[in-house]
Amino acid sequence: MASTVLTRDDVISPAEREAFEENGFHLIRGALTPDEVKTYRDALVALLQTKESDHYDNRLMKASIPSAPPTALNPRNIWAGFDLPLFNEIFYEFAFHPKITLSVSGLIGPDVNLYETSCVAKVPGFPGNYRDWHQDTEYSDPQSNDYNVTVITYLDDMDGHSGVTGVVPGTHKLGPLPHVLPKEVYTSNAREVADKEQYEALAVYQEVKAGDTLVFLGRLVHKSAANDSDTDRLSLAYNYVRKDTFDLGEINRYVGAGTPVVRDGKLYRPF
Repeated sequence: MASTVLTRDDVISPAEREAFEENGFHLIRGALTPDEVKTYRDALVALLQTKESDHYDNRLMKASIPSAPPTALNPRNIWAGFDLPLFNEIFYEFAFHPKITLSVSGLIGPDVNLYETSCVAKVPGFPGNYRDWHQDTEYSDPQSNDYNVTVITYLDDMDGHSGVTGVVPGTHKLGPLPHVLPKEVYTSNAREVADKEQYEALAVYQEVKAGDTLVFLGRLVHKSAANDSDTDRLSLAYNYVRKDTFDLGEINRYVGAGTPVVRDGKLYRPF
């Protein structure tokens, strides 16, 4: 009798794995159903309503941008949040989403652990240079190998003018690049690649629908595009690592880091 257990080989083909190794990214179309999009978007909207007095408010990053004021949906202009399971257990459950985690396994290896949970929110007018070109591994280096992936699940339709992630194909092969502090007046103050101007002409901004998920290697140069639309744009951004990917330096540990999510190419569910 044929097995009904979904595995990594059911969701990622050898050709897709080869393209991922070459380009550094892979787009999963329709990773979430419309009902799932609504469930997680509603939970994220509730997170954006977190009061300043909340015990975990220090896990939320607020922006102060004259051209991008707060909205009714995002009254404190939270542009990023971390350790999401502290706010709602549904964000822990999301870390085990079958289609997403098995796709990650198909791309980086049969055994996968959770590394970090976060979200990104962009109010109308959010500038494209607020979180400019960078490599995510700048904040986790050194590690035992390069199989640390960022997984962005879009909860709204997006493109290069409404907040999608821009990527520069193949830049994961360049190794760790020099990073500097940004010089703009309104910025996240997170380090970005030096000589960042060279990457815009090489960038790919894909048009995505709510429920699509982008997986890319942490060394891939990427940025957060501007939101020139008139509505808030939301996404979840989780990081996963191969089981043998370890931090070699002193960094802060994230909630859930090291949790097994896929073993031997099959979903590992603790509930």
